Amino acid sequence: MTGDSRRREVGGRELGAGGDGSGNPEPQARRERLIDAFTKVASERGYEQTTVEQVAAAAGLDVPDFYAHFSDKRQCLSAAHDAFFERLVTEAASAVDPEQEWPWRVRDAVGAVLEFVEETASRARFFAIEVLVAGPLIMERHVSAIDQVVPKLREGRVRYPAAAEMPDLTESVLIAGAASLVYHQLLAEERLRPAEGLESELVEILLTPYLGRKEARRIAG
Repeated sequence: MTGDSRRREVGGRELGAGGDGSGNPEPQARRERLIDAFTKVASERGYEQTTVEQVAAAAGLDVPDFYAHFSDKRQCLSAAHDAFFERLVTEAASAVDPEQEWPWRVRDAVGAVLEFVEETASRARFFAIEVLVAGPLIMERHVSAIDQVVPKLREGRVRYPAAAEMPDLTESVLIAGAASLVYHQLLAEERLRPAEGLESELVEILLTPYLGRKEARRIAG
């Protein structure tokens, strides 16, 4: 898998000294710089060891700039979490050809997600870990991020009516289970490529309730 690691790391935007390349960034550009700096510093040091002073310095800003955008470190973590998962969802959506049949779109989206995870492994690992230790607010943001994906998977009920009677929580459980497998790989820190070997397994897991095991395995390859 290949990609522009710098582009991936900052969530798809490269920021210079200012939002327009000047030395005086606009408020939105300063906020994005702080989010990026927080994610970088916290991924290296861990959430508890990260300070507001370190984040502001890494962003090339002052501490008052931080508090102009975030009331505390936890609010910045929440914003960074949302930005990371928004970028992940965008990557998946951009990899999908809307003209393809639904199962193949699922397969391509899974591949794009794993590519993004692999290219942002240290940051993805940080969010996988910190969601467990940063308290209920971040857990709620995490659940909300997963829920964004549910409608895409639920399309399978329309296209394969035999799946229409599945329990309402089926998609949420499938996506959470798939995420858990990815997290397990991320937490095995000795792996240089944390997403390696997962794509066909995840595609089969996600498609089997709709297509049956044989057809899901065929598409998963």
